[in-house]
Amino acid sequence: MRQTSIDDLARFSLELLGLTMTMGAVMVIAAFYTFDGFGLPATRATLLFCLLALFGCALPLQAYAAFRIVQLRRQNRRLHHAATRDGLTQVLNRAAFKQAAEAEIGVFARRRNRDATNYALLILDADHFKKINDRLGHHVGDEALTAIASTLRRSVREDDLVGRLGGEEFAILLKDAGVEEARIVAERLRLAIARVEVGPPDRRTRLSVSTGGVAFRGSVGFQALYRMADANLYEAKRKGRNRVELSRLGSLGRGPTIEGAPVARRQRDGEARRLTAR
Repeated sequence: MRQTSIDDLARFSLELLGLTMTMGAVMVIAAFYTFDGFGLPATRATLLFCLLALFGCALPLQAYAAFRIVQLRRQNRRLHHAATRDGLTQVLNRAAFKQAAEAEIGVFARRRNRDATNYALLILDADHFKKINDRLGHHVGDEALTAIASTLRRSVREDDLVGRLGGEEFAILLKDAGVEEARIVAERLRLAIARVEVGPPDRRTRLSVSTGGVAFRGSVGFQALYRMADANLYEAKRKGRNRVELSRLGSLGRGPTIEGAPVARRQRDGEARRLTAR
C-alpha cells in the first residue's frame, strides 16, 4: 500500500478513537448528573460496563471501516487505471497522455526561472501498418501494437511518459533530454523495434517505425508541440520511413518556430493522407 494510504488510515483511526473518547466523556458527565454522583456501587459498575461496551464496539467498527477504505482505494485505482490506459497496449491513452504532459510542462513553466529543464516530445508511427492488417489480419496488427508499446516502455526511463495517441501512433515525453539526447533515444527505439517480428511462423514480418520529434525548454502548449513533432513525422515518412526527424524549438520569445525543420502542419487530405501505407 502506498504511504499516503497508510497515513490516511492512521489519521482516520485517530479521528475515530477521538470520537469514541468524546462519546465516553459525554456518557460519564451524563451519568454523573443523572444519578447525582457515583456514590452507589451499582452506579459505578453500570458506568464501567457502558464504557467498556462503548470501546469494545468501537474497535471492530474501526477495523471494518479501515477494511472498507482499503477496498475502496483498490477499486478506485482499478477504475483510474481503466480510465487512463489504452485497453490493448496498457500505455497511457490519448487523453491521459495529453493531461500528464500538460501537467509536467506546467510544473516546468512555474519553475523555469529557477532551472533549465529540457524536454522532448516524440511521435512514433508504425510503418506500413495497413498492409500488416490487410495481409496478416487485425489480430497480428494488435500483436504489433502490443509489441511496439512493450518495447517503448522497456526502453525509456520510468518517469518518462509513454502513450498511444490512436491507431498505430504513439507518443513519448522525455524529461531532462535535449535534442541530441532525444535523437539518441529515438534511434535506440527505432533500432529496437526494427528487431521485432510478428505474424505466423511462415509469414514473419519485421516492424519499423518513423519518428518525428521536437525538443524544447519553454512553456509551450501541447497542441503546438504535437503539430511540430507531427510535421517532422511527416518528413520522416516522406523521406522513406524507418527514420528519425528531430528539431529544436526556437528560443523563448520568438514564437513557436522550429530551428532546422519546416513548421507547417502537414495536410491530412489528398496525397499526404493517402500515404496510408503508414
